[in-house]
Amino acid sequence: MRVLPDPANEAFKAMKVRIHRGAKEIGGTCIEVEAAGQRIVLDVGLPLEAEADEALLPKVRGFREPDASLLGVVISHPHQDHYGLAQYLRPGIPILIGEAAARILHAARPFTRSGVAFEHIVPLQDHKTIALGPFAVTPYLVDHSGYDAYALLVEAEGRRLFYSGDLENRRRS
Repeated sequence: MRVLPDPANEAFKAMKVRIHRGAKEIGGTCIEVEAAGQRIVLDVGLPLEAEADEALLPKVRGFREPDASLLGVVISHPHQDHYGLAQYLRPGIPILIGEAAARILHAARPFTRSGVAFEHIVPLQDHKTIALGPFAVTPYLVDHSGYDAYALLVEAEGRRLFYSGDLENRRRS
């Protein structure tokens, strides 16, 4: 007989992570993080081999219909494989993104199929922690081919998740 953890036990209550896309492919990243009944999503990317299509948007509560438990979507950097499905999010979802990255996406909107202009922006700044419900999100500026790119430290309920987005490995001389 297998004994399952008791959900009333404090040790059972911990930050949970669900990878919707991006674990077995490059790009199309979308990761849902939950703590204390609240959620954030890290990236909402378009898979590299796909055309922008609303059907590709992961089935996350709050993406298409209002859900108060979804506190926001964090866009790590302005490459389509990290923001490309954001155009299909319902209006009003707070978007955490670098200010320069948001400006780049806004300026590129007329020239790209997955262009987007976000309404409710919470700007990411290097080493500046953002409190969002039970989450503390600390962005770290990274060397990447996408300008204004961030790795993210997400902390909640005594747990930590470090999300690199994607980084370039370059040897420095």
